[in-house]
Amino acid sequence: MSTTMPTRDLDRLSRSGLTAADFENLDDDLSGRRVYDRQSAEIGTIEDVLVDTVKLHAPFALVSWGGVLGLGKQQRLVPLEAIDRVTPDGVYLSCDKELVTNGPAYQSDLGGPDAEAHYRQVYSTYAITTSGRTEQPSA
Repeated sequence: MSTTMPTRDLDRLSRSGLTAADFENLDDDLSGRRVYDRQSAEIGTIEDVLVDTVKLHAPFALVSWGGVLGLGKQQRLVPLEAIDRVTPDGVYLSCDKELVTNGPAYQSDLGGPDAEAHYRQVYSTYAITTSGRTEQPSA
């Protein structure tokens, strides 16, 4: 699977002043929906969608789980290309739960080249490349 690499810092849809209808690849705001893996095992909840407000493209869902009052909460970026289907019950991914939970932790404080490196790492985890070829998912 191939995608276009974000080339600028991304914003949360909830803070962008835009709606899902403003983005070419986002039909609905997925925030608050439960996330399941390809075998219907629950992973967590979509906390927000990260968006490129210039290109009007949404590359990632921010998935979170666990924790109490924000302590111990886990967060991971999931490329929208990893979504298999969206139903009234939730968002179903085309991968296993372990791929998400063992993926790189979301780092909200990154910007510029560090953020781009983080996005590349996330895409690599899901075997999504910007060169047009698909790799094997990392273990």
